[in-house]
This record gives sequence, C-alpha cells and structure tokens, in this order.
Amino acid sequence: MTDSALIITHGDVDGMVCAAQLIRREGGSCEVVFSNARWIARKLEAALRSQEIPRNVYVTDIPADGQAATFVVQLTVAGTEVCWVDHHPWADGLVAQMQEICTRLVYNEAMSTPAGILLGQWLGEEDPYCRQIGSISFAYETGTVWQRNWFRLLSSCVGKAGRPIMNRLAFDQPFTEEDLQAIQRQADADRTAETMLSVEPRVFRTTTGKTLAVYDTSDKPGVFLGRKVFEHHEVDYCLVRISGRKWQIAARPDADLPLEKLMGLHDLEGMMIRIAGRPKRLLSIEVLASATVPPDAHERIIEYVARTRFE
Repeated sequence: MTDSALIITHGDVDGMVCAAQLIRREGGSCEVVFSNARWIARKLEAALRSQEIPRNVYVTDIPADGQAATFVVQLTVAGTEVCWVDHHPWADGLVAQMQEICTRLVYNEAMSTPAGILLGQWLGEEDPYCRQIGSISFAYETGTVWQRNWFRLLSSCVGKAGRPIMNRLAFDQPFTEEDLQAIQRQADADRTAETMLSVEPRVFRTTTGKTLAVYDTSDKPGVFLGRKVFEHHEVDYCLVRISGRKWQIAARPDADLPLEKLMGLHDLEGMMIRIAGRPKRLLSIEVLASATVPPDAHERIIEYVARTRFE
C-alpha cells in the first residue's frame, strides 16, 4: 500500500474545486484522476488492482452505483479509507449502503448544493481555507472578484490537464500571467454568453407540445449558457451545440421533465449518436468517433429531439 492518496473527481469546475481542497488536505501527495458516473466503477477497480493500493481514495462530485459499491467494499477490506462526497441523485437504498461501507460519506441530494460546498463544510472545520475554496462552486452566478476569477480560470481548464492550476488554488498561490490571460478570455466569453441570451433563441415544439430552445456555441470557445437559459427565457428544454460533435440538452430545473427516454445509441439517417448523462438534469449528445459528421448534423439533432416522445 502506498502512502499517497487517490482523488477521483468529475472534470467540471465543481469537481476541480473538490480536488483542490483535497490536494491541500493531502499536502500535495496525491494523484488526481477525472471520471464520471459511467466510468467510476472502472476507476475504483483500477485502484484496487494497482501494484500499490492508495491508503486513501476520495470520490467527489460523481454519483455512486451498485458496481462502484462492490469495489468500495474490496478497497476497505484491503485497508484503504474511502471517502465519497456527492450531491447527485442516487438509486433507492444506495445512500444507506454507502454509509455502511465508506469510511466517510458526505451526501446531500441537491443540485443547488455543489459537492465543493459540501466538502468545504466538512474540511472547513479543520482548515477554514477549504471552505473558501468550496465557495468557488457557487461563483458562476455571483461571487467576490476572487471567487469569480477562480471560477473563470477553472472553467478554462475543463477537459484539459489542470493540475498546476488546482495546486495554486489549493495552496493559495497568486495567479500567473498565463492565468490572468485565461481569466480575461473567459470573462470575454461570459459577456458573449450574456449577449446571446439577451436575444430570443430559435424555439421548436416537441411532440408533446413542450418548448425547446436551440443554441449553437460550437464556434465560441469558453461560452457556457447553462441554467441561465431558463432564467432568460420561458422554455422547457434547451439544446446547445458545444462543438462539432457534441451537444447538451437540459430540462428546466424547477419542473419535473425527465429525459431518460432519449438515452442510448441512436441512428439518425446513418449518423450514430450516443446520449448519456443525468436523466433528470442534463444529457450529453455525441456523434460516435467512427461516424462522419454531416453538414446538417445540427438540424438532424434538433429534429430528433423535437419529434421524440420522451416526457
């Protein structure tokens, strides 16, 4: 067993906020691995099968499932302490099960309470700066200059290797010149998002009469619309193209509008897509790597979502 810790976290801002708090707690002696609900069980299995099993495993901002629980049991039997922090919906009975097998479980099913906040409430008891780090998870909407700048910097790292930046956050180090440039680019992207949201979007009617707002940010790096769409416009769903091969679809957070029936593999006139994610909140739509993206891919996705009876 190795003396270092393993942090498995989601690759969004909230997940990186969690990682920074834990890097600080571990004094930097840790490995950070990004994952998601689909792959978490495999990441835990890899830790279990490694030549040197970590003494601590932290899982943050990722929901658990039955398979993951099996590997948690095996890790704890091997002597590893497993701490899990999350705020996503879990299957019935799983919270009680994880409370029994995890060394520590910090859980609150509320999308309005990010994992970074939950972790900060726990670690803040021993280190108040961790609570300050956790507050960054709320900074997309409001926050101090410090919080907003860190949120922007972490946003610029989504999908990239951001360990040096997380280290600087963990140990309260100043921004580098490169950091400041990234923060400015993200601030510019935020203004672009506000401009887009100030204009009425394309709106389609689904088969069941619900409204679907459609945006395309694939040519606008760093622009994130998120829940602000629903603050600006009275629509039920929002579909956003975020890159040449990827889209996201979200449901209005204050309404019971499940998305489960959209999930899975689908053939759109020869264009194979996979739809996955959190069925009560946000799904990702991706054209498979083996498939060619036709010029009308965006329109095909819109048509498919609009005509599918998924409510």
